[in-house]
Amino acid sequence: MTAGAVIIGAGQAGGRAALMLAEGGYNGPVTLIGAETLPPYERPPLSKDMLSDPATPPTWLADPARYQQAGIRLVLGRQAIAIDRRAARIRLDDGTDLPYAHLVLATGSRPRRLPFTLDRLHDLRTIDDVTALSAHAARARSVLIVGGGVIGLEVAATLATKGLAVTVVEIGSRLLGRNFPAPVAALIAARHATAGVAIRTATRVRALHEDTGGIHATLSDGSILSADVAVAGIGVVPDSGLAQAAGLAVDDGIVVDHRMRSSDPAIFAIGDVAAQPGPMGRAMRCETWQNANVTAAHAVAAILGAAPPVAEAPWFWTDQYDLNVQLAGITGPEADGARIVEQQPGAQNQAAIDGRLFLVLDGNRLIGAAAVNAGREMSICRRLVTAGAMLPDALIGAATFDGRAARAVLNPRPASARLVDA
Repeated sequence: MTAGAVIIGAGQAGGRAALMLAEGGYNGPVTLIGAETLPPYERPPLSKDMLSDPATPPTWLADPARYQQAGIRLVLGRQAIAIDRRAARIRLDDGTDLPYAHLVLATGSRPRRLPFTLDRLHDLRTIDDVTALSAHAARARSVLIVGGGVIGLEVAATLATKGLAVTVVEIGSRLLGRNFPAPVAALIAARHATAGVAIRTATRVRALHEDTGGIHATLSDGSILSADVAVAGIGVVPDSGLAQAAGLAVDDGIVVDHRMRSSDPAIFAIGDVAAQPGPMGRAMRCETWQNANVTAAHAVAAILGAAPPVAEAPWFWTDQYDLNVQLAGITGPEADGARIVEQQPGAQNQAAIDGRLFLVLDGNRLIGAAAVNAGREMSICRRLVTAGAMLPDALIGAATFDGRAARAVLNPRPASARLVDA
């Protein structure tokens, strides 16, 4: 087989990279390897539409026929088990060796697991996970969610809407402590409480066991919670073992430069597994849909010898109940000490349900934003954050976000050229 581009990992990032390489004129074959037997699909619907209705079909990244039309070779249901950097070859679990000129690692991440192996305890990362959880949930009246992060709360919202009694146990002092400003997390917590979800924060699960009566959790305060089924949503870890075994630089992910190139110039890493240059010189990972697409675009541009894409602020969203929550820029603990200003959406966004906008400011510089049912405002804020814009006091101090004034910051009018009498 002629050496070309080999992409390991057929998720969002890997699928996007394969399509962009093939359709961008890459001079060689493009091979996409995936451990699942399905072509690349979108993961956001797993905890929402697909969990709510197991008959919901996958949302394909692209029409499956498009890969063949683009000349992409799909190798599905196979795992890469070794990289031979000297020979520029990879080995699959069926003994096949594949040569490469460029290797893209899009191995993603895997759920962080509780130290219990129980039939009623589920993770949620793949379509198979949704199928298994849905089967149990269909017979359940109650569910225990371990972890008050995004995945745990999306599952909580979906199952509460289906009529299950839901309890969320979170080890931190509040929900969504990793990425969300405190007032936004409080708003989401209040919406869950309104839906009847019981929330226990600053609480650890000490033990789990199951019997014919359900699954039983012993908590750090000594109490015992019982439910028909449980879901662990305690984060993910990068799937970087293949890279580490090959001798690539690894630090909570595969260390890459701004072009997504690893410590081996022929090997790139994208998506969840890529540890990108961050502030203070420390590599950082980003586990979002947008990051998968952006890092794929950067790697493909580098491989094709093209200019890198224009930088944009990190962006993320979650849908829970009737809330659409979006975050852009710096909004987590790294924003400690920043000023957070809450505003109402603009008058043009009257259709919003309980809309809120939160500006995260370093002085007058917008470094992050969070929007609840305020997508129009967020589209402007994303551009402001990317530009590192300084906001005027009048815009910051207003009770309602002034979209016109914000756009003027992005596109200031040129000074008048009209002559002035001396």
